[in-house]
Amino acid sequence: MDDNRRLRRARGFRLTARIIGIFVAVFFLAMLIGEGVASMREEGFRGITTESLYALVPILLAVAAFIVAWWRERVGGILLIVAYMVLSLAPSVHSIYFGKGFQFYAGMWFFALPFLVAGIFFIIAHQQSRQSS
Repeated sequence: MDDNRRLRRARGFRLTARIIGIFVAVFFLAMLIGEGVASMREEGFRGITTESLYALVPILLAVAAFIVAWWRERVGGILLIVAYMVLSLAPSVHSIYFGKGFQFYAGMWFFALPFLVAGIFFIIAHQQSRQSS
């Protein structure tokens, strides 16, 4: 494959990863803000509880990893994959501490899947760019 083709392919993966990341980050942040506003209306603001950290920290980690990926594609891609794992496991870990026992929430693995896809695309874009130079 020639260098021009690799650069175009890298640009395509990079653009696709950024578009996916923007939509998913906006969706998760909107969901988080909406949930926070609804909770404050019902119960008033009592501060951030340990239970709310199980939603807040993984989402903020994923958004931070996405922001890092804009400048450091390889590192950001790896962080997005890690963030996907943390975000996917958070509800199951939450069930251990705040539920009646361990429950595995398979739906969250699919719900957070765009972060995994974006992370893989950033890594592929980095590899393609590196091979062409």
